[in-house]
Amino acid sequence: MSFDPWAALEAQRRRRHWRSWPWGWVALLFGLLAWGAFGYAVLLAAAGTRMPGDGAAPHWQVTMLKVSFCAAVVMYAAGTASTVLGWRLHRARVAAALAAVLLVVPSLLLVWAILAQL
Repeated sequence: MSFDPWAALEAQRRRRHWRSWPWGWVALLFGLLAWGAFGYAVLLAAAGTRMPGDGAAPHWQVTMLKVSFCAAVVMYAAGTASTVLGWRLHRARVAAALAAVLLVVPSLLLVWAILAQL
């Protein structure tokens, strides 16, 4: 390590400062995107319940339902990770708490739907 202040400044400039990112706001964005993807999946599932023999539209809707659900799961996982980072690194804690609430509600709905089947 060099004691040159200009070299230290250059090294600091090159370093990625992911710890100083606003993780709470990132988590809130991921939470909102996950809700949007879940909502789109619900709309596609509701539109996909048609009479048999409607052609290729229900197949396309089922495919888009699966894609939307996968996107929602990815957004949910990224939102959970960024919520933890926002809370632990003290970056926009209020937004991280709001994102945690947004991300817990689909989990509770999923658990409720699974338990309702028993």
